[in-house]
Amino acid sequence: MDETTPQRGTEARRREIAGAALRSLEKHGHAGLTARRVAAEAGLSLGHLTYNFTGMDQILAAAYQLAATQMQDQAEARISLPGATHPERLEAFLRGIFSPEALTPAQLRVRIDLWAAAQGNPALAQTEQDVNATLRARVEELLARMCDSWKSERIAQVADLIMATMDGLWLDYARRGDVEAVRSAIGACVMFAKLRLG
Repeated sequence: MDETTPQRGTEARRREIAGAALRSLEKHGHAGLTARRVAAEAGLSLGHLTYNFTGMDQILAAAYQLAATQMQDQAEARISLPGATHPERLEAFLRGIFSPEALTPAQLRVRIDLWAAAQGNPALAQTEQDVNATLRARVEELLARMCDSWKSERIAQVADLIMATMDGLWLDYARRGDVEAVRSAIGACVMFAKLRLG
């Protein structure tokens, strides 16, 4: 594809192609991702890809963004708990990030492949930074709700711990497949937040 062609097409079509790229990543991994496979997965011609995206880097970045949006949407859906305390909402959000849908072997493969690909791909690295910043901002917002005002300078420290723990949990779960360890670590993050901020 021509990397200089401006982005065109509709948001719905780009999302469809990004979804096809995610499915292709699940099946073939990053090393096996090709424009032909994405087009076939989407049931489209290669021309549709070149019309909607400037190249595979942009498709991969859109796939990363879509995966992150789906993950955050799952987490947001879990925090609408009537009568829940702010720590309970934080815990529900973090557990939503590690929902059963997110912990399938295919989803883990996509997550790890995208992280690895971002190391050598500036467009994907920027998307990864943007996704991480959005997630961190939401975590900080949830932490601020449970924070005594005079302890607000501690929010960044607690967010650092939570974000680092979440990154580690993906890799630990990929290695051991221990759901209980994920739950325990999330509980420990919430306990630390309560101790530092409450």
